[in-house]
Amino acid sequence: MSNYARYTSQAIRTVTRKIPGAFMRVPLAALALYCTVSALAPQAMAQACGSSLTLAANQWTMVGIPCVPPASKRTVGDVFGPSLGTENYGVTWIAWKRVYDDSQCVVSSGPSDCYLKLTLASAATTGDAFWIYTTLQKTLQFGSTTTSTPGPYFEFPATLSTDGNSRYYMFANPYAGTVSWSNVQFPSTLFGFFPYTLSVQQAVANSVVSKDVHYWNGNTYYTRDLTTPVATFTAKTAVWLEMLQPNPALISNVNVRVPQP
Repeated sequence: MSNYARYTSQAIRTVTRKIPGAFMRVPLAALALYCTVSALAPQAMAQACGSSLTLAANQWTMVGIPCVPPASKRTVGDVFGPSLGTENYGVTWIAWKRVYDDSQCVVSSGPSDCYLKLTLASAATTGDAFWIYTTLQKTLQFGSTTTSTPGPYFEFPATLSTDGNSRYYMFANPYAGTVSWSNVQFPSTLFGFFPYTLSVQQAVANSVVSKDVHYWNGNTYYTRDLTTPVATFTAKTAVWLEMLQPNPALISNVNVRVPQP
């Protein structure tokens, strides 16, 4: 094993020891493989989306994709390759993604440890969130691949708990500006029939989602919630939302709606 592979393996172990609980544990068995190798608004946002994000050397970073990549530029290689070097993929940097389809799990423990090692051809679209590890300090530039912003809101299905335990969703702000946790909404169906949009406060009160947002600072996790200072989601970064299990007879078909800041 090369010095680079040994160092990366050690870095992976350091991260997994500090992640709180098995739910966020980057699967060592899977990552060991690395050692062997809403319509679109027309408003242009190239300058804001092009603002940079610094990736520290020898560190895992939770990265999100802001704005909307062009239709022909929606892969890991398209979005991250210009800054990190496609020729260096698997050598100086790598990307993994949380998987919510249990059939895609790469470890035997199932959805609690479900990650997928990506290729340069893997999809990378608006609102996606990734773990990226790089051995070199690099600056990600998004301007060449993201040129427009989602419409007045961006919405996706929530991955709720089904067994009474928390289920964590790797969440990224899809806009170029900062979004407040207090403004996020949860469109749902009440009593199996009535459409209703829950505020985040209502969603917390009804066990749809935890009030706590989990941030990774490169070394450890910390949380913020709806109190002062309220949790926020900055562009180009990602966090964990803790999805819970509401009474299914009362609340179902839950989506997460992110308003334009």
